[in-house]
Amino acid sequence: MLQSKFARGLVFVVLAVVGYSLLPVFTEGLYQDNMDALDIASWRYIIAVPIFWLFVAAQRAARRTERVPEADERRIPWVKVLLAGVLLAIAGLLAFEGLQLITAGAYVVIFYTYPAIVALISLVLGERLSLWGWAAIGLSLVGVALTAPDFSAGLQGDNLSGVLYALGNAVVVAIYFVLNSRLLRNTGSPAVGSALACSGALILLLIVMLVSGGARPPSTLNAWVSMLLLAVVSTIMPVFSLTVAIQALGPSRAAVFNSFEPLVTASLAVIFLGQEMLPIQWLGGLVIVASVIMLQTLGQAKMVPAEGVHTP
Repeated sequence: MLQSKFARGLVFVVLAVVGYSLLPVFTEGLYQDNMDALDIASWRYIIAVPIFWLFVAAQRAARRTERVPEADERRIPWVKVLLAGVLLAIAGLLAFEGLQLITAGAYVVIFYTYPAIVALISLVLGERLSLWGWAAIGLSLVGVALTAPDFSAGLQGDNLSGVLYALGNAVVVAIYFVLNSRLLRNTGSPAVGSALACSGALILLLIVMLVSGGARPPSTLNAWVSMLLLAVVSTIMPVFSLTVAIQALGPSRAAVFNSFEPLVTASLAVIFLGQEMLPIQWLGGLVIVASVIMLQTLGQAKMVPAEGVHTP
């Protein structure tokens, strides 16, 4: 049972990584359409949220047709999950702003400090990571640094602002990881939880739109296609997959496995955006793989509960 749960979590981590790794590919076309961070973030969720709820409805209908017991959605703390979804909106705004100021490589290096932040937050909340888990986090951070080495511009001007956006994004995502794990633990309905979180993100963005005067939609067919792909492939798929993965693996272990993303992002940038990937970046990818092997074979980075604390 535990092995099956672990395998399920790992599959959904891979889906989340692929979805989020394609985000820079889809976003590039939107920047070319002169859309800013608020435009992209707002329309991303305007499109994603209705599709997400249609997915939930289809899932419910399929369960009734197959006579599968319905998930007990009454156990989901709806208001709290909606509020947690606000963090998704903030993370998106920070990411789209930061990626306009520094290179994707530098941004990824800084952002992927979040697995360590997840572990530290969990530590403060009464949980502790095994020794091999800490070693895996350290090794994964080394791998991330090698995968996207691009700090030649120094920390000044727009570059400094981009670094601060990336650090802020890392902290917000780490908090969301931990909240997601605790709010949706054993609820049995990751689709509803994910749809609620995205709805919370949309509510915040709609408020910001009202205050700022709205968000400009895409103006070309190519931009609309990019936006639709961003909403479905890089929002709905990874948010749902990450929710399932966090419930199956726990926040710290899911975060470390998710460190594959910089390597996947760099590889997709080579294929779709024509960006060069240096030999040292491939070496970083191998280091990340080594960290995941350490995680799985030498203790599997289990969260060791403190007295009175139960892990997912």
